[in-house]
Amino acid sequence: MVDASRPPSDLRVRVVTAVLLAAVVLGTLAVGGTWGWAFLVFVFASVAVWEGSRLVGRGARAGERAADPLALGLGLVAVAIALVLTARLDPAAGSEVIVLWLLLAVVYWVVPVPIGLARTRLATATPMGALAIAVVVGATVLSVVLLHRKGVAWLVAALVIAVVADVAGYFVGRRWGRVKLAPQVSPKKTREGAIGGLLAASAWVAVSAWLAGLLGSAGAWLLALVAGALLGVLSILGDLWESQLKRQAGVKDSSNLLPGHGGVLDRIDAQLAVLPGVTLALMLLGQLP
Repeated sequence: MVDASRPPSDLRVRVVTAVLLAAVVLGTLAVGGTWGWAFLVFVFASVAVWEGSRLVGRGARAGERAADPLALGLGLVAVAIALVLTARLDPAAGSEVIVLWLLLAVVYWVVPVPIGLARTRLATATPMGALAIAVVVGATVLSVVLLHRKGVAWLVAALVIAVVADVAGYFVGRRWGRVKLAPQVSPKKTREGAIGGLLAASAWVAVSAWLAGLLGSAGAWLLALVAGALLGVLSILGDLWESQLKRQAGVKDSSNLLPGHGGVLDRIDAQLAVLPGVTLALMLLGQLP
């Protein structure tokens, strides 16, 4: 998530952190293989679960930022199950469970999240709030491991969707933004910026699908453009979702583990919504086991 509110003094720290993270991720992609990548995903996902459990916990609402035991436990179990389903030699054996899990995550993003954002109140210190953390982080683990098994190019193309939407939304909103998108949740976002992000995501998905040889007709191009726009919507919802969780918890960042960037959730909020949608679509199209 692009954040223009941080002071320029943070720039050097942000750059150093970003370079180190990129080195770890790219190094793992280059030489880690399936199990190396799965281990890295496990580490990041576990941290995300811990951060999420603090945002939805009762302690967070009181300013204590204590992890909710139910959210933490469910989340870690979900991460472990997701890795077992995808990192083993034959992930196709659990394909029905994976599809249902991804579908549940997508439904969460397109029904409860928009309703909660409209009311400026998401379920947090409840069993449903704890379950939501487990579902969305677990579904993202399923996605990044399956996409990695498909090929690094597929994984990168999927990861860039949210990045393109975020960056385009930031610059379009900064230049032409006038009407606030969700002023009570994220005051800096505008409708004009959101439209720019959707168009960029749409174009990226269409071009990526064409390069992958998935587009053979005008209808396929149209479908890819529409799918890209919908994924752009998911990207915005993921961003707003985490912003609302932090607002309810009374914190600026999900943690301070990444100097200059906040926490892991601050970096992957949009990916949590986009990646399950991408993976579900590819599975339904027969492109993933």
